[in-house]
Amino acid sequence: MEFKGNEGLTELKVSYITEMINPVELVKDLTFDEVLTDADKMDMLMANGYNYKMMLEEKEEPHRKFMAIINADEADLLDVSLDAPEAVDLSVHYQMLKMLKEHYGATVEKAVLWGKEDQVPQTSVYMRKADGTVVELTVKLADALVLATLGEAPFYIRTEMLENRVPDFAKKSVSHLQAALLRGLPMFYLEKEMKKAIREENYEYAELIKREMQARKERGETDDSLEEEANERE
Repeated sequence: MEFKGNEGLTELKVSYITEMINPVELVKDLTFDEVLTDADKMDMLMANGYNYKMMLEEKEEPHRKFMAIINADEADLLDVSLDAPEAVDLSVHYQMLKMLKEHYGATVEKAVLWGKEDQVPQTSVYMRKADGTVVELTVKLADALVLATLGEAPFYIRTEMLENRVPDFAKKSVSHLQAALLRGLPMFYLEKEMKKAIREENYEYAELIKREMQARKERGETDDSLEEEANERE
């Protein structure tokens, strides 16, 4: 998606990156044997390895936020890139930027989070070539942030994406954080949350969970597919 200039864009910064589920808090009251025999706890611990939440925040007032889910590898690389970019000189991102600059005179102009498709953030990195023309690279959110960080370029979001973060039906009783957190929870946990929401007669929250579960089923995303993805990384 092409953006000429920065009109309609808001600059963001990474506020923090943290695990979706704190493993210590999850098992602190259990013995080792109890952890091994508690299937639900074990499933959550295994999922925790590739479910990190990243909070992006406006650089200026009113400091609105955008939360996204990234995996452990992305979290590690982004964290190091932010704190010590010289330490990632062997990464694909660093080597790509080095090659583009040395061979083509191309530099990162900006990165933009411009939309969402099936709840997945859509981002682009814009590279300015030596002749002044700009080319767009469509990449994953975490990759865009790493490239912008290493290229010392700003990271933007379409401003309208910050203005309505929760569906209308859920605004009264479901917080922005609750809505975002649902996207990182395993399917079996969503089912438990659904039962709890219905039991507590929190029907707006239950509807939000229902829509998240339906979206995943339509995309073919199940706990089995998450497990397969984790095994492939190993």
